[in-house]
Amino acid sequence: MQRIIALLTDFGYKDPYVGVMKGVIKSINPDAEIVDITHSITRQDVYEAAIALMVSAKYFPRNTIFVCVVDPGVGSARRALLIRTNNYFLIGPDNGCLTLLARRDRVKEVYDISNSRYRLSEVSATFHGRDVFAPIAAYVSLGYKPEQLGSRIEPSLIKYIEVNPPTRRNRGFSSQILYIDVFGNIMTNADREFIGKIGLELGEKLVVRTSSREAVCRYVASFSHVDPDSYACYINSWGFFEVAINMGNAAKELNAKRGEEIVVEKTS
Repeated sequence: MQRIIALLTDFGYKDPYVGVMKGVIKSINPDAEIVDITHSITRQDVYEAAIALMVSAKYFPRNTIFVCVVDPGVGSARRALLIRTNNYFLIGPDNGCLTLLARRDRVKEVYDISNSRYRLSEVSATFHGRDVFAPIAAYVSLGYKPEQLGSRIEPSLIKYIEVNPPTRRNRGFSSQILYIDVFGNIMTNADREFIGKIGLELGEKLVVRTSSREAVCRYVASFSHVDPDSYACYINSWGFFEVAINMGNAAKELNAKRGEEIVVEKTS
């Protein structure tokens, strides 16, 4: 049985954490195929991890095992989870990082793997990525059933992250900043369907406001349709409304931060 194990963490690459997790997986299943989604999530930012996992998953095949280790509560009473959805297996801490994807793909079963007998024999209080999540992922990749690996619990018992929907305004909408990528592009929670209802037209000028700054941008197909150092608004590759500066950093210029409100309005 061949199942991809996809890893997403805030570990970075300076330390050996990611490599050691892969070593644990390979020790249990030498044939495991491991894919790195990213290990550059902002440190301890559970919300950012949940967004990155949600938008990435649909590009992976059915039965992919997603392991998300952004875990500021490691060593506390928080559960370790294995969630089976319609198409995937999700493994990680019970802090919400798995739940945007879990809801989108629909939860079928949830298991508490905190005390699984398939953990490593010695479990550190600070590195459950190595000692709990990696071995459980390896056993799932070998075809072990979730009920063999943990105790089933009600989905309502776990912690969920909530994303407030965008709201319409007289001349535009108010939305939440979901994600800021390495280029400083600002992804909002207004998706393609919502923007379609607003009735924006390509080429239209918009005013974008954060809590402290504002700018005029043009609604275009992509940032390449405006001059360098100019603002552009468009539907990004994940299907969400995004604000960018061609060859620049919109988040820096607008003093934007993930989770904050951003308002977009037509200029006339």
